[in-house]
Amino acid sequence: MAPGNKQHKLKYHLEKALIEGVRYIATFGGPYSNHIDAFVKRTVELGLQPIVVVRGEVQPSLTDTLRTAVCNGAILYPCSRQDYKRGLDSDVKRQVDSDFNTIYWIPEGGSGPLGVKGCQDWAEGILNNNGSGGEPWDMVCLASGTGTTAAGFLSSSNVSQLAVFSALKGTKNLELDIRSQALVDTSGKHLLTFDECYHGGFGKFSPELFAFLCDVYSLNPTLKLDPVYTGKMLYQVQQLITDGRWPYRRTLFIHTGGLQGWRGVAKHHWPFDSIDY
Repeated sequence: MAPGNKQHKLKYHLEKALIEGVRYIATFGGPYSNHIDAFVKRTVELGLQPIVVVRGEVQPSLTDTLRTAVCNGAILYPCSRQDYKRGLDSDVKRQVDSDFNTIYWIPEGGSGPLGVKGCQDWAEGILNNNGSGGEPWDMVCLASGTGTTAAGFLSSSNVSQLAVFSALKGTKNLELDIRSQALVDTSGKHLLTFDECYHGGFGKFSPELFAFLCDVYSLNPTLKLDPVYTGKMLYQVQQLITDGRWPYRRTLFIHTGGLQGWRGVAKHHWPFDSIDY
């Protein structure tokens, strides 16, 4: 089973692929992508053939993420960064289409309305089982990449206050991007966006972040955080609290998974000995 938010983003895409009766299913992702890891696992479980367009050259020595994908039966296609940005309009997509019969394509990260709908369902499930003792949450917090999960949560009837923390550097239109992906009118909902929690850039880390994650794990040994999304989000909220800039008493943090992201980090930096992903 795909971990965290990935199973929800993939849910309706995979249902549609099965209804269409396709044999091949394809998507895009980077060499350390959580999406690729989850996508390959789920497609293989369903008896489909996964095809992955990988950003950048596929090196002879594959990353752990790509090696696992290949071992699970995925077919890899390397793609230049320039062509990769074109997504479903890319030359490599046309090449894959010519090499195989009918293919169902999932956008990078499981985005699109079907991905948003899956995350809307997830939000409904979480907030319908409210663990706050009946009191409404003052704020719901999410880390963000493509904004699909955030758009799904903002589309939920149970979410009126949402804070989104981008893992990407220089995201200036994050609020507009999220609202534009939502499935309902969100103009009456309070959406806060933060794009300063990148620690040098997407997939990059700082000594301060590693120290924070080690402290969190030492105090909460059953809680494992990833270093790319949720870990950075919690670090930034902690900084906001320290600075007196977080006025929300009851905050719900959504852990979106992504523990396999530690595979791109030297093990001596890991706060724990092993990871289940």
